[in-house]
Formats: sequence, C-alpha cells, structure tokens
Amino acid sequence: MSVHLWYENGRLWARTPFAPHLPERFRSVGGRWVPNRELWVFPPGSLFALPAEVFPPEAVQGVWQAVRDDLVAAWSRVEELGWEGKLLPEQVEDVRVLWRAFSRFLRGQGPRGFLLANGTGTGKTYVYSVFALLVRSLGYEPLVVVPNEDILRQVQGVLARFGAGAVITTYGRFDPKGVGSFHALILDEAHFAKRISSGASRRGIRVLQGAFRAGFVLYVTATPFDRPWEAEYILKPTGFHRYLGYGDLDAFFADYGVFTRIGFSGGKEYYFGGTVEDLKRFHHTLTARGFMRKRLFVPDQPVEYEVRVLQGITPEDKALLAEVRRRLKYAASRALSGEKGIVMAHRTLLSRAMLERMKLKASMDLIRSLLEEGWHVLLFVQYRAEKALDLSTPEGMEALWDEAEARGGKILHQYLLPALYGLSLYFPSPVEMVQEAFGYLGEALAFYTGGGTGASLRRTRERWDRGEVRLLVATAAKGGTGLSLHDTTGKRPTAQVVLTLPWTATQLDQVLGRVVRVGMKSPVRVVFPAAPVPFERRLGQAIAQTLATLGNAVRGGENVVPEEVVEAFLYDLASVDPGAFQRLLLEEEAVV
Repeated sequence: MSVHLWYENGRLWARTPFAPHLPERFRSVGGRWVPNRELWVFPPGSLFALPAEVFPPEAVQGVWQAVRDDLVAAWSRVEELGWEGKLLPEQVEDVRVLWRAFSRFLRGQGPRGFLLANGTGTGKTYVYSVFALLVRSLGYEPLVVVPNEDILRQVQGVLARFGAGAVITTYGRFDPKGVGSFHALILDEAHFAKRISSGASRRGIRVLQGAFRAGFVLYVTATPFDRPWEAEYILKPTGFHRYLGYGDLDAFFADYGVFTRIGFSGGKEYYFGGTVEDLKRFHHTLTARGFMRKRLFVPDQPVEYEVRVLQGITPEDKALLAEVRRRLKYAASRALSGEKGIVMAHRTLLSRAMLERMKLKASMDLIRSLLEEGWHVLLFVQYRAEKALDLSTPEGMEALWDEAEARGGKILHQYLLPALYGLSLYFPSPVEMVQEAFGYLGEALAFYTGGGTGASLRRTRERWDRGEVRLLVATAAKGGTGLSLHDTTGKRPTAQVVLTLPWTATQLDQVLGRVVRVGMKSPVRVVFPAAPVPFERRLGQAIAQTLATLGNAVRGGENVVPEEVVEAFLYDLASVDPGAFQRLLLEEEAVV
C-alpha cells in the first residue's frame, strides 16, 4: 500500500502501510485512528510535525497549499463582517493579529496559543466569537470556558450573533479529560486560572491540563499577569519561550530581570531585580513576536475620575480601627517567623472589612447627591454578609475558638483571638445597610450579589439595562469581572462608586471596565471614596495618581501625564516594585 496524504473538510487524512512504530508516532502529534474508514486523521496543526520519513516534503507542501486556501477564505469572512458593521475596524485588526498567529501555528512556525490581552471594554468577546467561527473551518472544535453562569449567558448571545457554533462551559464544570488535539480551547477571563505554580488552585491545575491537551489555546483576559513570572500558566502550555530559543522558562525570565532564589519555605521563588525597561521589553517581546495583542480602550464619551476623601467617619470608628491594627501588628511581631505573614495578611483583610462598613456608612450622603444629580449609581462593595467577633467575654472567646477548630484556622486564631481580647467587633451587612438607607427607592433599588439566583440576577441586569434601576449594588466577586453594565441607550449616565480600593493597575482596569466599555453612549463618573486614616490616605494618594494615569493616558483624558509614569504604570512597576513606583510618582510630581 502506498502512502497517501490529503486535506478534506478541515482535516488531514492519511493512508499508510502498517508499521509497528507508526501508531505511537501518529498519536504523539494528535493523530486519531478511524476504524470504519481505516484511515488516520490529524488536525491541520499536525501537518509539519508528521514524520518526514513517511510523508515526503513535497506531499506536505501540496497539502499546505489547500490549508492556506481555507485560511484566506476564512479571513475574507472577517473582512465581510467589518464591511457589514458587525465588527469595529479595531476589532477586525484584533482578529487579523490573532489569525496570523494561528496561521503560524498551523505552519509549524509559532507557538500553539495566543494571548488576547486587550483592555476591559474593547469587545474581546466579539473577537474570540469570530475566531471560534473561523477555526471550525480549519478542523478545530471551539471550546469556550467562562467564569460563571451569568457570563456564560452573555457570551452565548455574542456567539449566536456570529453563528459561531461552540461548546461553552464554566471553570467550575471544566473537565480537561474532554479536551483533545482537535479542540481550540478559548479561556475567557483566563486570569481566573493563573495560580498554578504553587498548586494552590485546583481550577488552575485543571485548566493547565486542558491547555496541554488542546490543539490551540486562546487566553482572553485584560489582566493576564501583574508580574512576568505569573505568565507561566500561559507560556508553559503554548511553548512560546521555546520558539525564542530558550530551553526553560527560568532562562527566559532571567533576560527580563526576573530571577529565582530559595524561598522562605525552602522552595523556589521568583523575584524582580530589573527596571521598568526590563518590564517594558518583556511586554514588547510578547507583542512583537505576534503572541500577544494588547489594545486599551479609549471611550468617545466623557469619563470623570475622582478620589473622594470622606468626612463622616467618626473618631470612635477610627480609634477602633487603629487599635485593631496596632494589636495585630504587635501579635505579628511576636509570632513564629513562618507565621508572621499570615497574621499581617489577616490584619490587612480585617482592616479592609472594617473600613468598607465605615466608608459605606459615611458614603450615604455622596450616593444620595449622585442620585439627585440624575446619575444611575453602580455601587461596588467587597462584602455582603453580616459578621460579629465578640471577644469581650470568655464565652465569646470560647465560641470563636470552637469555630476556628471547625474551620481549620487554629494557627491563625492562636494569635488573632488573644491579640483582640476585650474587643467586640461587629460587621453589619453592606446589603442591609443600603437597603435600610435607600429602601424608599422601591423597585429602583436592586442587588447583584452571590445571594441572588441565576434568574433573578438576569432580571436585575435587564432592568438595569433598561434604566429602571437607579441604584445597583454589586459585589466585586459577582459583578467585578466580565459583566457588561455600560449604557448603550444614551439615557443612563452612570456613576460608579467603588468602596474598596484595588491594589494593582490590572485590578483597577477590571473594575473600571464594567461601565467604561465599547458601545457606551452616556457619560460616566467613577468615584473612589477614601477614609481619612493614615494607611488608606497613602493608598488613596497612589490610586489618585494611578487614576490620573489611567484616565488621562489610557482612557481619553486631556491632561498631560509624564511618559515615564505612564510606562511604569502600564508595565506594572507598581505591582512588581511598589517602592520604585512611588518614588517615580514623587519625582514626577516635583518636576511637574
């Protein structure tokens, strides 16, 4: 029997004489035996990985010409979508860059993946829906993974708009065993799965396994990493670094100022020893090599940013917060060296939980004034539940000890509870606080939190979109990523109030992207209430500078921001080396 290789309906087909070593070789490059036809079938991306001793180069080149014809035909469809007005010109360019990367992969000249890192609000769902439509013509079945059911329904509508047949699931239901070499795996909000190196995220491990099994992986997220080494979950499965000649990721990272050392627990940890220029080169390499597309959204509607220092926080509340922070700092200083970090981390979390309730209480007048001015208010909170920590009595201490043992938090509580003994801390439910203050709004008050069902949340979004809701309260966990809450009617000017300040540029971009998005038709005002307490005042100053940078340099503001600050912000120096970023801000402020 002679060797025969051809391309048909987006598949590579092969008929060869039997040889004992061939089945293993063929399966290693994604091949699958089809018993009823007595043929081998391969995804097109396997073409240049087929064993040369079986398939001569002239046969491979002949088949590649047929694959190229399909690539060109698919691209013609993208141009038609642009002419029809279904894609914006910049989205057509997004697809073009992605399609070139996919073409290089099929040719065996590029990694088997791509990072679509456009900023929030740019319409990434439209881009990857078109990609899903195109890859089916090239023999790949698109499999889309999204964070939750709310976003799943939103994405289903966009996929249907383009007639893109794709299987869609959530990260919680994702099973890597169902992924194979004929799949194009599309990971929406891919940053949900980036904590893999420590093994702390089972979701991340499942996604990593699926990415290694898939034929091609498209990572879709405006916030892929805050630090270069966090890109490991993207670079490992796609093999990007190997196409640059690096044998391993550590060698690749080292060229951009990222080095390794023995961590506190004895394992390997990364640290940054470079400059903002190294960070800039890292981002530039991903982009220049055609592996990443990063386009930021500039709205054509006015967007106003403000950090509002609140005046209504009582001296008693500030004193209680200061006392809690003082006691936990002392407890951390007395803790074992391996346990200091967890005590300080809980100090931060407890401070933020206390602050949010204090700030919400002090923000009621601000929210009322925004409503009176005609704004539709979107209020973001971090917490929704009520919580009480009664450490003022022995009985209260004992109850908390029992709770700690039941929840496995004994190590933390052996420091936390004695440090806070004598205090009674009450954390009211932010949802109930808003309900009590604004219940008079009736149906014009709504909530988008984890306490709602899928059907009720969907109705809430529809009512918000129609302008029937004047005050919408959302938790960052439920509504802070992926959701489109912008006005597309021109009748709903929106004021977004974010009570808990984000820490990094990427987190900030995610929050702002809920209402500042492509297709927005009304002005937007973004307000970050800040408490007049020392540690938040410092953070508020940094956020104010960051807002100026993001708003003016990225999102359409008019003021001039020094280029050095813009680059430092965009390339995450604030996250990698906060001290260096703060010094840069101060230097620029002194010059300006």
